[in-house]
Amino acid sequence: MRRLPPGSASIGEESSERYEYIPAQLTVVEDICKKYACACTVKTAAKPPQPIEKSTAGASLLAQVIVAKTADHLPLHRQEEIFARHGVDISRKTMCGWLAQCADLMKPLYGALKEVLFQSKVIGTDDTSVKVLDVKLPFARTGRIWPYYGDRRPPGDSL
Repeated sequence: MRRLPPGSASIGEESSERYEYIPAQLTVVEDICKKYACACTVKTAAKPPQPIEKSTAGASLLAQVIVAKTADHLPLHRQEEIFARHGVDISRKTMCGWLAQCADLMKPLYGALKEVLFQSKVIGTDDTSVKVLDVKLPFARTGRIWPYYGDRRPPGDSL
C-alpha cells in the first residue's frame, strides 16, 4: 500500500466491477436420524421430507436438471457428462426417472395454471415440431409441442 504525503485528504474514490465465474458444486448432505430406545420400543427420528423419497437427489439438484433440460435445452446425456466432470456419476436414465416423478409432483401446479389460462378471452397456441430419438426406429421421428398463451395476466400481477 502506498503511503500518502502528510496532510493529504481523501477526495473521493473510483470503483469498478467485474464478473467472475464460480463453477457449480455438487455437495453431499448427510441426514442423520438418531435412534432412541427404552425397555419397550425403539424409535428413529424422521428424515426431512424430500421431493422424491428414497432418492439421492435433493430439491436443488432436481431443479437444476429441470431448468437445464427445459430452459437451456441441455439434453440429459450432456448433463450426465457435466456431472461426470464434477466427479459424480448420474446416469441419464436416472435423471429421466427424476423428471417423470417431478412431473407427477407438479400436476397440481399444472392444473392451477390451466385454470388461469382458461380464464382468458383469447388463447394462442403454436404447433412446434421437434425431432425425437426413438430406440425402436433407425431414425429420429417427429414429435410435437403445443405451448399455449392466454391474454390474462397471472394472479397477483399488479403491473
